[in-house]
Amino acid sequence: MDSQGVKEFFERVSQDWDEMRSSFYNADIIDALAERTQLTQDSTVVDVGTGTGFVAAGVAGRAAAVVGVDNSPAMLDVARQSLDALGADNVTLIEGSIEALPLPDDSADVAVANMVLHHAPHPAAMIAEMARVVRPGGRIAVTDEMAHEYEWMRTEQADLWLGFTPHQVADHFAQSRLQEYGYASLGMQ
Repeated sequence: MDSQGVKEFFERVSQDWDEMRSSFYNADIIDALAERTQLTQDSTVVDVGTGTGFVAAGVAGRAAAVVGVDNSPAMLDVARQSLDALGADNVTLIEGSIEALPLPDDSADVAVANMVLHHAPHPAAMIAEMARVVRPGGRIAVTDEMAHEYEWMRTEQADLWLGFTPHQVADHFAQSRLQEYGYASLGMQ
């Protein structure tokens, strides 16, 4: 599978995704992301791989503005419906690649990616793009699966990677050249 296959998968499951993802994570992840990124009411947040807008909706009331980026028009349609129903008018949704974000440099205070890295053909490229769009002094948070051996997830969930070991995560962050963007440390939890 490649990035086109991932996109096609999410186009097919967009209407069912919120129910599907609920077996993997819940609203607690919103609190964790907000805490780890020190989110404030003044923050501009980029939600990379926003999908149906679950994270974007969760942080909308805690931030000044949220930009959700996803490559699946069908997922973005579901996100628009959900965000409209919530009245989250500070969220903008944009179709685009997680490895070439359609945003200017230094345009956000925070970038988050929840359960997206394992769908990235080149995880380091996605992380580098997150760093590029975050202003100096900003924060990046990536949540994802621990390494596993569930091969069925490649076809049933469009996973390009079967999670990550801490060593793999550190390698992807190192390959992303974060130091060039002013980042000095990596914390894992």
